[in-house]
Amino acid sequence: MFGGNSNWRGPIWMPVNALILRALLNFYLYYGDNFKIECPTGSGQMMNLFEVSKEIADRLARIFTRDEHGRRPVYGGTESFQSDPHWRDCLLFYEYFHGDNGAGIGASHQTGWTGTVATLIELFGKLDAQALLAGGREAAFGRGKEKGQEV
Repeated sequence: MFGGNSNWRGPIWMPVNALILRALLNFYLYYGDNFKIECPTGSGQMMNLFEVSKEIADRLARIFTRDEHGRRPVYGGTESFQSDPHWRDCLLFYEYFHGDNGAGIGASHQTGWTGTVATLIELFGKLDAQALLAGGREAAFGRGKEKGQEV
């Protein structure tokens, strides 16, 4: 039924995750710190929706960063990309990613939508929960203003 290179069947897609994160941040603006959910499921740890969205964004970014063994999840078991000094720092942006280990799957030239991970890193690098609540949607999603100046 789904043989061959059927599209839209992978478990981790950057554009879908970006939409989910945006929705979580919008809900956080409404509920603030009063609404918390267990994250990750089964952990007993309660987080507000900003913290949940940051956790998801951090997990997406970790697909591309080296773990404690120097291996990048994006390369899965492809040893030449994991250890060869000529290839190990050449990051590829795959179409989608394996849900259990983060290995890149599908086309390896998807800088358009998989490059969204850079926007997520930037967003959560400069925005915290209190700034979002104080500045509203403009603080997170606003365009055209940098440091209070009209552009």
